Amino acid sequence: MASKRAVELPVTQIDFTSMIDICFLLITFFIMVTSVAKAEVVEVFLPFANNAIPDETPPENRVIVNVDRKGELYIRSKKYGKPNEPNVRKEVTLLLQACAEEAGFDTSKKEKPSNLSVYIRSDANAMYKYVQCVMMILVHENVRVDKVHYVTKNPTLPAEPEKKEGS
Repeated sequence: MASKRAVELPVTQIDFTSMIDICFLLITFFIMVTSVAKAEVVEVFLPFANNAIPDETPPENRVIVNVDRKGELYIRSKKYGKPNEPNVRKEVTLLLQACAEEAGFDTSKKEKPSNLSVYIRSDANAMYKYVQCVMMILVHENVRVDKVHYVTKNPTLPAEPEKKEGS
């Protein structure tokens, strides 16, 4: 009887180095994007509004202006100070003007408002004069924002929107 001899198969090797590199790049990207999105919002105690309407789809061209309980402004995770101080007012005006120009606002045609939306997140304990200063900056001739949203909490709505089945 002839003995059966096992046929040796060639050994294949897979190099996972490039796959691991891609995974680390994706992880790094998602960590950076998440931290930038969180940095735009400062923790404030929002006031309650019974008739608040939730914003289903936020606009593309938006800026979030945070006013803490001391009245200090935070825009894009940078602290500016109190808006009634002239140097802060000038710096915030220039920043919002640049944001309006990014949104397609032409400063030479001052009759048309900009396409920029501004969300004001003010602490419930902040003095109103600081929010009023922010609104005065928004109507400045070189900014001309006409879409201002005042962010509030609605006590009748659930904390997070419920997800519908099948979507």
